[in-house]
Amino acid sequence: MFNSSPNTLGRCHRSVLAVVLMAAMSTLAPTVQAAGSCDATTREDALKVVSETTTALFAAVDANAAAISEDPARARALVDEHISPHVDLKGFSKLVLGKHWRRATTEQQDAFLTQFHNLVLRTYATAVTSYTGIQIEYLPMREESRENFATVRTLIPRSGGESVKVNYRLHCRNNVWKLFDVSIAGVSMVTTYRTAFSAEVKKSGLDGLIKALQEKSRKIGA
Repeated sequence: MFNSSPNTLGRCHRSVLAVVLMAAMSTLAPTVQAAGSCDATTREDALKVVSETTTALFAAVDANAAAISEDPARARALVDEHISPHVDLKGFSKLVLGKHWRRATTEQQDAFLTQFHNLVLRTYATAVTSYTGIQIEYLPMREESRENFATVRTLIPRSGGESVKVNYRLHCRNNVWKLFDVSIAGVSMVTTYRTAFSAEVKKSGLDGLIKALQEKSRKIGA
């Protein structure tokens, strides 16, 4: 189950997962609606959201290191507190499920949102505990072909190797920037999850995917 997701992320340097906490988009981005006025914000503000949120999370992890070692669930709570408000979970989910989202009932959509959220929280709560003072390099912002979209480009240093490119994709709605995808070394989280989830839906249906997500979260723990 979901072999493509963890293997792909592993090949893209599992050590940088701790900084990829915020989540090739040319074919997927049109399904994300970045409507609403954004006259009071700029793409530089998108960069600020990513950098300040990441800094605050890592500070919280450092301050709670002892508590996390005793209770790993504390890391999940910190991720939820600092990261979740800045993620467009519904938009992320629509991209990940594609046509399966549109065909799902309201109850199935709600169930998927809950289980997908839990999986992401638990996965990155596990990763964030390995944070050891990585210094992130934020690259200058670029113009975008689409209004109200931004890509925050970063470089994550690796000891004895070339820095890894981690890009955060955000869209703005009513002057609020929300994250809807992260790519690690050119590999999109949305694309990776979408491939794995589509295969699972084909095999056991959407309800089967939801149950599998629930089981995956249980096994990951945290």
